[in-house]
Amino acid sequence: MAALKGVKMLDMVDGEITKVSYEGAEFERVEDDAKVGDLVLNGRIHPDLTADGFYEVIREELTGWVSVKDDIGDYHSRVLGITKTSVFRKKHVRLKVGDYAKVVDEGEISITGDIVKITEDDRGNIPFRCAVITGKGAGDYLWAQESELVLATEVEVAAAKEAEEKRSIEAKWAKIGRKVDEYKVGYFVAYDDPAYFKNDGIGEVITDSTYDCGPEIKAIGRSGYYEDWYVRKSSLTLITPVEARFDRS
Repeated sequence: MAALKGVKMLDMVDGEITKVSYEGAEFERVEDDAKVGDLVLNGRIHPDLTADGFYEVIREELTGWVSVKDDIGDYHSRVLGITKTSVFRKKHVRLKVGDYAKVVDEGEISITGDIVKITEDDRGNIPFRCAVITGKGAGDYLWAQESELVLATEVEVAAAKEAEEKRSIEAKWAKIGRKVDEYKVGYFVAYDDPAYFKNDGIGEVITDSTYDCGPEIKAIGRSGYYEDWYVRKSSLTLITPVEARFDRS
């Protein structure tokens, strides 16, 4: 792991960096021993470390030091034995409803590493009700203390939102007793097919989706006449399942 990319300086005092941002979170310089999750600014000359590069502390050592991974992927612990190394710690911001967070302290029911979305904050001793989005407990919920959670990174949030979208789509199809993209005869769909119909519009499924390329659709093509073509599932959006059509018994 090379020096971190995307670290931005936010404040400087007397020529020394005092605050930076990384993956959407603010880190402030602290006069303290480094801990896992802190960022360190390398101030020494070493062939395997980038000068003035930031590294994330990823593990604690038995010696009391902590390690980062240097530019060639090796664990490097002596970097923190040098006085020129600056330590930056994530600024504490109370989590709020709607935030995505990572479970970092495994309690009675929580699973370390799971990504959750905070749905309620009752300000009690265990204030946060969380929907588990990804991880071993995905689909469940848990109550957590603030010390058990850290704000998720931008990458983790993006992955969580993608998982939520996928679960939402699966739920919509499950309501009509179908798997995702399981199109049946009689379904109305919106399509976008520049290859065969050469237009976009509304069509009716006339053959079940038995092929990887998708179901056969009957629609008015660019010519202005009804045509039948197989359309890829990625180019289709379900509008109405046949079970919900008023013109069908």
